Amino acid sequence: MKGREKEKEMLLKFLNGKDKACLVYGLRRIGKSYLIQNSLALSGRKFLYYECVEASLETNLRLFCSSFGIRPLLPYATFLDAFRELGRIAGEMVVVIDEYQNLGHRESDADIDSLMQIAIDQAPAGMKIIICGSYVTAMRKLLDEENPLFGRFNPIIHLEAMDYLDSSLFYQDLEIREKISFYSVFGGNPYINDALTPEEGLGANIISNIIEQDSIGRNYIENQLFKEIRKLEGINDILSIIANGKKSYSDIQSKLIGRSSSYAADRLSVLEKMDVVRKSSPINDPDNKKKARYEIADNLIRFYFAYVFPNKSAIQVLGGEAFFNSYVEKSLETFISYRFEGIAREYFSKLARKGKLPEIKDIGAYNYDDPAGRRNGVFDVALKFDDGYDIYEVKFLKSPMEKQLMEKEVSKILSITSLKVRNVGLISSSGFGSDFDGTHLIKGEDIYNP
Repeated sequence: MKGREKEKEMLLKFLNGKDKACLVYGLRRIGKSYLIQNSLALSGRKFLYYECVEASLETNLRLFCSSFGIRPLLPYATFLDAFRELGRIAGEMVVVIDEYQNLGHRESDADIDSLMQIAIDQAPAGMKIIICGSYVTAMRKLLDEENPLFGRFNPIIHLEAMDYLDSSLFYQDLEIREKISFYSVFGGNPYINDALTPEEGLGANIISNIIEQDSIGRNYIENQLFKEIRKLEGINDILSIIANGKKSYSDIQSKLIGRSSSYAADRLSVLEKMDVVRKSSPINDPDNKKKARYEIADNLIRFYFAYVFPNKSAIQVLGGEAFFNSYVEKSLETFISYRFEGIAREYFSKLARKGKLPEIKDIGAYNYDDPAGRRNGVFDVALKFDDGYDIYEVKFLKSPMEKQLMEKEVSKILSITSLKVRNVGLISSSGFGSDFDGTHLIKGEDIYNP
């Protein structure tokens, strides 16, 4: 199993410990079932696995009992009765309930959660229960204080997309610049990354895995990812507005002509709760709502809505290769360069978690205004400390950064007199042509060896 070492360690600790129940949740195809099954195999524990179907509680109960060979099916009128019988006949067993949000989807959630709470509390010694689900909003409700299952799960594993470093394990033989490019387009979904053929090059993989009608990436986004909210009108519209950039709420609302003021807010809230969209504010003005920006969290989804969604007709007419040549190739370098800024921030986050950035307060982008110079803009990476900021500019370059460009970027940072700069740094995908005194230089190789 590639990556997921932290989550695997948490599951193994649970399987070998005293806690009774564990919750694993995250978007579809993010690797939840794979993580659970591999951890179970490593632990050597016997387990029973059931994936809930979109049907009544009665139907799920019948299939549950049938899967585990509980006979006769009656009088097991509830899952509580079935769990009691499992405890009697199976003993020290791990029971995995996958796609929990489908369990009796026409019944009251509170009733189902109450039955599961009792089943967990009364589970015999040695039995462990793993609840797993892909509808992030529904799974988070299990953690609400008023929910019957509140406080029953330890650990709670929110499985997110893999970061740039774990994702590179799927194409570890590529050069650094290519690794950056693959992650910038395909993101950290292990299901998608496992389908890649890195030796064929980035363009060929984009065509076969995202652009083509029946490709794995398009199928994932169009038919699987938004399954639970497909009936909610306007989700695709909002994502296509955000696409490859960062948009304010007013930007989004202004493009939804004829819609009420709550239309965008409601849908953005759903997308945020599903981990599809994230809202960020400049590190130097976090409470300013006007400066808050929305962006698509996952690189693959961002690429789809930047290139594929608005151009489906052109793809149908031209075919994958011609569409790539006409619509994607010329702007792909710019698309990747924006994503490299995110990789740089992930890199510093890794260092902070390892204790290598003592006393750091936050990591983000810095919005600057320079009235005297009649300019404003954003510094790509800012590390906030009590006594000021470390500011880094990020460049996705084909060749080492030369001294002239280094001088220009450093001068731009130091010219903002209102900014209290502790240290200045540059990050270049292809390294540097020379040293630059007083400036922290980080190469692409450093990013991939944190």
